[in-house]
Amino acid sequence: MPNRVPPAKPERVTRQQHPLDRWAAMPPKQREAALSKLPAARAENVKARLAKWENMTPEQKQRAREFAAKPAEQKQIIRDHAQWMKEVPEERQHVIRKEINSLQSLSPEARQAELESPSFSKKFSDGEREHIGKLVSTMEE
Repeated sequence: MPNRVPPAKPERVTRQQHPLDRWAAMPPKQREAALSKLPAARAENVKARLAKWENMTPEQKQRAREFAAKPAEQKQIIRDHAQWMKEVPEERQHVIRKEINSLQSLSPEARQAELESPSFSKKFSDGEREHIGKLVSTMEE
């Protein structure tokens, strides 16, 4: 049977990108059954996260999905940056956020050139430059 054509494979369902997508997609009875199989503390945690998830805008959910898809090392850099920003004075937070937003719009080469420019060095302290540089390393190309 040399001319035999293998049967067509069914199309793969694309995997949802965030763990909460699976919980949110479950019918209520199935969700309750799945939650009842978890330890109480874990079930409460999932319920609280799911309630927060359901109140998010589509844009916020998409950002969460993008974050979930990042490698663990990049997630840790982002978490560390967020923690560090809490310690930065409010007037500097605004300047740093503005610069990060500006850097996001640039190509990787232009980003690197900006990070190495004398004007960047004048605007930011050594610590600020270090944190911004680490965060920029997690940005999509």
